[in-house]
Amino acid sequence: MSQLSVLVAFGAGLLSFLSPCVLPLIPGYLSFISGKSAIELREGSDRAGVFLRTLFFVLGFSAVFVALGLIFSGGGMLFAGQATRWVSLAAGSIITIFGLNMIFDFIKVLNREARTHLSSKPAGAAGSFVVGMAFGAGWTPCIGPILASILIVAARSGRAAEAVFLLSSYSLGLALPFLLVGLFFERLTPLMTWFKKRGRELRIASGLLLVVLGMAMAFGRLTALNGLFARWGMRLASFASVNPAGAMAAGTVLWLLAGSSVAIIALWRRKAVTRWWRMALIAAALAMAALELLGISATVASIASWLLFQGV
Repeated sequence: MSQLSVLVAFGAGLLSFLSPCVLPLIPGYLSFISGKSAIELREGSDRAGVFLRTLFFVLGFSAVFVALGLIFSGGGMLFAGQATRWVSLAAGSIITIFGLNMIFDFIKVLNREARTHLSSKPAGAAGSFVVGMAFGAGWTPCIGPILASILIVAARSGRAAEAVFLLSSYSLGLALPFLLVGLFFERLTPLMTWFKKRGRELRIASGLLLVVLGMAMAFGRLTALNGLFARWGMRLASFASVNPAGAMAAGTVLWLLAGSSVAIIALWRRKAVTRWWRMALIAAALAMAALELLGISATVASIASWLLFQGV
């Protein structure tokens, strides 16, 4: 499996969280599974309890998505070694159509939603897990084009281990924002409001992601892109091995540029640099630069290892 597919799956999970049919209902779901009112969530009441319930909630929908991946990979085994090129062309074309529809909305039936409504609040962590499973099963049509595209990639592989890894990456992309909101609801509410106002832009971004994935699959370029990443990884690994001082300097400069970029963008847009999340990003970048100088971290070598990563 190419790291491109894994990265796309993770990004697709993030975009699913930000989709107009999921993001606006996050406060309601957190309130439902935690038993806390919106006011209590904004006050940070019982933060650990809310996070625990959210953790079991995301484990619930992750179990459903991984199970779907296993089912679809089983179907893909029927095509293993048989007209693989035509299967890739058909699967890539379908994914491309899904992406174009997210941008231009010309196939109305793909926009139908089927939501699961539960009347009684869950009891404990086990109840949150069940609600998460209901979310995964009942909301599949809502995030359908994105999830269906990832499932098609899993089916094309025809291998259970790859399907599990791919759907786990998708679930992780969807789960991490859930967990962060469950832990820092009161601080992330303004950011969620910002994303809500940009639903159209997010749909276009999601569509473009699917179009790129679909066309790469249809034209057989996924493997070529994977090989390109591998070549870059080998060059970076060679550079870090031959010139460790240069690699350390490059890593330090990279983190310093990342930290200063946050401040420069904020000043250019006339925003306050002292906002907590901007300060946190700058502090994290400076800390990574210090670790690089101390020889504790090796950014160039880490990037090379990631580029060389080939999945399971």
